Amino acid sequence: MEEMDRVLLTAEECLARVQEERPELVWLKGIYDRFRKKYRLSGKQEADALIFEKMYSNVPEKTTDTLKIRYWRTGHHVPSNRKDCMAFGKALDMTSEEMDFLIKGYFDRSDRVFEEETDENPEYQQRRKLMEDLLSEYLLKIHPEHLLQMKVSRTMLESNVRHLYYTDALKYVGVLSQRDPLSMKRHITSINYGSELSRTFRLQGEIPRKTMIRHLIILGAPFISRKIMDERLEAFGYLPLNEEHTLVSGEPLDMLLIRILELYESCCRGKDPEECCSWLGSVCRQLDQYFEEHGNSSLRFMYFKALKE
Repeated sequence: MEEMDRVLLTAEECLARVQEERPELVWLKGIYDRFRKKYRLSGKQEADALIFEKMYSNVPEKTTDTLKIRYWRTGHHVPSNRKDCMAFGKALDMTSEEMDFLIKGYFDRSDRVFEEETDENPEYQQRRKLMEDLLSEYLLKIHPEHLLQMKVSRTMLESNVRHLYYTDALKYVGVLSQRDPLSMKRHITSINYGSELSRTFRLQGEIPRKTMIRHLIILGAPFISRKIMDERLEAFGYLPLNEEHTLVSGEPLDMLLIRILELYESCCRGKDPEECCSWLGSVCRQLDQYFEEHGNSSLRFMYFKALKE
């Protein structure tokens, strides 16, 4: 179909852009240059040593101590955790606005991480309520015939959300063709994903932005759009979709999502919900297969490891 050709052209463009420098890295290099000028540091090794000292309150004893600083500023790696990322930004004397972009743009995460002890936090409660509302709407949209196939009664929806989500997720990935449809009626097939899904729905711990995007698509379909996606990403503390934004590994996932959503809105306007879901699932499956065939797992935005089990 013509629209799928357009999507695949965008997919090719995404793979080509992986070779380009991350816009977030260009931004970070500007911050780094400002830092060097502020402290009148002509050499990068000297600047890296000062950043290390400010981060860890220790002078580096050997040149290899600052190797990770060099990797972060040159784009070979990003900090392995939020604590190091924030310490890196503070050591570079970033403003609060720059720190916000460091976490949400460069690090590609939410502005906040909530743990179990934050249950009484008003901001956590607000975001948790939004997730609970999305879950409630998701369960209400499930077709009775699908519930019958999954052997789930309408009164037991909440206790079966794991398996319902899991089987819906399969509709968006190429691995679906490799699964035995009869096995999906056995809820044990999704049991290994239970604790992880529960944690993310409680919004506790680090939740990658790509994971949240998948949640918003599965829970929101067929009633999704660029505007809705942006509003919900921001509500959960993430960067809204931006064509220039990239994953930490350099892939322009946002550009792909924006093009898909634009096409979805134009192709599915006025169609019934089942047709819309079918269109979206078909496009996502073909993209998933395309990126799998081209060896890029990062752009398989609807795929997660438990689906293979």
